[in-house]
Amino acid sequence: MTLLQDLRDSGATVVCVHHDLQTVTEYFDSVTLLNVRRIASGATNDVFTEENLRATYGGRMAWLKTAAQTEPAQD
Repeated sequence: MTLLQDLRDSGATVVCVHHDLQTVTEYFDSVTLLNVRRIASGATNDVFTEENLRATYGGRMAWLKTAAQTEPAQD
């Protein structure tokens, strides 16, 4: 993740497939949620919500509520 953050900080666009939802707000400025189709995309603060996570994963992952409410890391 440090390498990806260094690339981002140097101005590069970094696209990453990431499945550790508990760290999304910590690592990423923007996010796209997919489930066969695009559910939502944009700034992490706007997109990584309980509503969008439910649309993406359904009721299968109850702990996502906590992940969606996590504040992003401050620069």
